Formats: sequence, structure tokens, C-alpha cells
Amino acid sequence: MAKKELQVALTPQKEQVRKHVAAIHTSGELSLLERKMANVLLLNAYDSLVTRRTHMLPVKHLCAMLGWDESNNIERLQDVLRKLASTTIEFNMMEDGKDVWRVMSMLSYGEIREGTCTYRYDEYLAERLYDPEIYATINIGVQRRFEGGYALTLYENCLRYKAIGSTGWWELSRFRRIMGAEAGLYDDFRRLNERVIRPSIKEINRVSDIQLEPEFQRQGRKVSAVRFLVTENPQQTLLKPMIKDDHAAVRESQIFKRLVDHGIGERLAILWILQDEERARQVVEYVEAKAKKKQVKGTTAGYIRTLYESDAVVGKTPFEAKKEQEIQAKIEAEQREAQEKRRAEIEAEYVRERINKAVTGLSLDDKRAWIQRYIDELGAEKAKSYQAETVEFRDRLERLHFSAWLRKQLASKIKPAEFKAWLKEKGYAAMKD
Repeated sequence: MAKKELQVALTPQKEQVRKHVAAIHTSGELSLLERKMANVLLLNAYDSLVTRRTHMLPVKHLCAMLGWDESNNIERLQDVLRKLASTTIEFNMMEDGKDVWRVMSMLSYGEIREGTCTYRYDEYLAERLYDPEIYATINIGVQRRFEGGYALTLYENCLRYKAIGSTGWWELSRFRRIMGAEAGLYDDFRRLNERVIRPSIKEINRVSDIQLEPEFQRQGRKVSAVRFLVTENPQQTLLKPMIKDDHAAVRESQIFKRLVDHGIGERLAILWILQDEERARQVVEYVEAKAKKKQVKGTTAGYIRTLYESDAVVGKTPFEAKKEQEIQAKIEAEQREAQEKRRAEIEAEYVRERINKAVTGLSLDDKRAWIQRYIDELGAEKAKSYQAETVEFRDRLERLHFSAWLRKQLASKIKPAEFKAWLKEKGYAAMKD
């Protein structure tokens, strides 16, 4: 096991998991999906590892972080949790100048219910994972690109040596134990090299942010130990866009920034927003309103967390929300009515203009023809004052009756294209249909 003198200071970045090297070295028997899930669960819980025993993650987000498109395969996820709960982690620590050995399960509890994965770590393990003596920084974005379990295992075990440049020599028996390659066929180094070492190095160099080169130590004709030279991947700048923060959009949201400003951990803020963004917003607004009135005892972060994780009603009560909806519905109905009334007024204005234009454009012969049609339809008694020579009605009432009849005859249905052009001409172009 790695001892204290091998410490390497690595600064964790977004979407990275800091893993104790002891945990890495004792989980080689995990499959690719199991190893990925162990890292994702640790990432999700990291901010509250030492303050909370129980952690939760929506199954759909868990699968997205895994890069796994079988979110409906609950039985497979149950199998993974079962394996993590039965996998032991061994710690060889140096305390007071003496070696101390400890063993525990990777997860102490796991549950999948109603679309949420709930899990716990043993208290001692949580403390070691949160504040390890030696860190390895694993980027979830890089992890998702791995297709081979051996490749991901080797990547995890070599990553922490990037600053040193070499893993140092590992005896083959130790290397096989680290990799979980303890089957009998791997007693033959040629098979171990062909099926484990070479494919893993090839995949790591292709998809990750480091590059490995193996070196072998021999005793006589047999290979007895292996070490890996670790360097930055020269294609790292090309990989970075592909290893982006999955939650970049969440991090850019105002609710995320407000939560972080109040002292909520970034990963916890992301989890809350993914689970119920509206509740997170309501809680923040409620606490901020209380804080302005100096009604918050203690920290706003503690108050926010208490409210969010409880069933406390924040903001409006159901009755208030229903009342507000009714008021809003009434306002919207009044707005629609006003809009319809205004549209009717504008349409009437359009029709009047069209008729006025049609009337003023009539020739005397056209007007005579219309008057004759008027007399034929309504009778000569309606046009007693009509003067054929001047094409006029001397009686004002008869003239008004004829004008109303004529305008009705000239009125036509509104043509959408012509009406739209008229609206634009009149400055009504922004009016909704």
C-alpha cells in the first residue's frame, strides 16, 4: 500500500472525485459499471460525506453521469448496489509508527425506490474518503468514456503519479491484485500483457488526460515487476471539450449561484436543482425574505437546508396558490376580452375605410345602377325624392336609408393579406391575431 511519503497534492476540479489510494487499490474486482457507479456515488455525496450518513441521487441523473442508457433496468442497478455493498475495502495506514489494518464494505446501505437511489457509507470510511492522506483525482467526464474495466482500474491507479512521472515498480502479484486479474490464465505473463496491460494502455492513451508507457523488470527470463511512466496526454486540449462539466447549465443558473452564495455546497446545490428546482427557488426566496427582516437565527445555509429537506411549506400555502391562480385566470380573461374588443374595433375601422373608398369611387352610372337595384328590391315608395338627373335624394331620411343599404352591399369579407398590409400601414403590425 502507498504510504505517507508518497503524498501528492492534487487540486480537485469540477466533476472530479478525490479517492483515497487505499480504496482504489482494493477495488480491482469491480466491473466497469460497478467501478463507475462507485465513483459517481462518491462524487454526489462528497460535499456532505462527514455531515450526513444518507445520500440520494435520482436514478435518471445517476445513469446520465454513468453514461448508461438503461435507466429502466432497475434490476441491473440493484445488482451493482449489491456488489458495492459486498465489496470490501482494506486500509493499511501508518499510525504512531505502526501499521494499522482495517477492512469495511464499500457501501453500508443501498436502496432504489420511486426513481431515487439512496445509499450510505460507514462513518470511518466517509471520513477517510473526505479527508484522505493521499488523493487521486478522477474526472467523471473522463471516466464515462472508458469502455474497459481493466483500463479504468489502471487509470485510477496511475493518475495520482502524474506529478511524479512514474508509478514505481509493482511486483506482478501485487499488480494483478490491484487490477483484479487474478484468474489462473494470467499466471502466464504473455496473456496478462496481451489481454490486460496492452489494451488498457491503448484505451487510456486514447480517451483520458494522461498517457502511459510500461516498463518491465525481469528476473532471469521472467517478468517479475511492472511500472508505468505517467505523462500529460498531448491530446489533452482536444479532449477537454469532450470532458465538459455535465452540469454546466445548472452552474450558470441564478438559483445555483444564489444557493452557493448562501454557503450551500456546489454538488448539493446541483442535486437539489436536479431533484426539484422550483422548491429550491421557493426556499431561497423565502429565506432571503426572512433574512431581510432579520428573522433568521444562525446561518441562512442551515435554514435553507432545513427547509428544503423537510416537508415545511415555504412561500404560498395551497389555498393562497389556488387564490392566486383564480386571480390570474380572471386577469387573463379580462385581457383576452379587451384584446378581442380592440381587434373588433380595428376590424370595423378597416371595413369603414374600405367601404368609404368604394363609395367615393363610384361613377354616376354606377350610382344610378345601385339606386335602381335599391328601388327594385325595396319599392319606389322608398325613393320618392330621387332625382334621376342629379342622381340624388332630396329627402335626407331617404338619402340616409339608401346610403346604409349601399354600404351594406359594398361590405365584403376581410381578406387576411390585405388586412395585414393595412395593419402595418396604420401602425398596428404588432397586434396579435
